[in-house]
Amino acid sequence: FCELLIKRCVRLESIRLVTKENPEDKAFQALKFSELKSSLAKRGISLSIAYSNTLHDREIYLNNGWIIKIGRGLDFFKSTHGQLIIGSIDLSLRPCLQTTIDIFATTD
Repeated sequence: FCELLIKRCVRLESIRLVTKENPEDKAFQALKFSELKSSLAKRGISLSIAYSNTLHDREIYLNNGWIIKIGRGLDFFKSTHGQLIIGSIDLSLRPCLQTTIDIFATTD
C-alpha cells in the first residue's frame, strides 16, 4: 500500500497510521513497522503509528489532507504460491483479499 502512495502522491511527506496492536505477536508487528518506517525515511517520508484498541478500520492520514480507511490491514493482497507466479512482483496483477477502502479529502 505504501508503494502505491509513493507512486501516486508526488509531494508525500508524512503518513500517520492508526491501527490495532497485534496481541499475539507485538514484537513481530513492531519489527515490521520499524522496517517500513526505515524504508519510507530513505525516501524522505515519515511514518508515525498510533495504536487503538477500539478501532475497527485502519486509518491512514496523509500530509496532503487525504484520509484513507481500510477494513483490513495494509497487507490486503492475496499471497502467491511461488516466486514466478504472475503478481508476485507487480502487485497490480495480484488478487486482493475482500475489504473496503474509503478515501476522504479534508477541507483544511
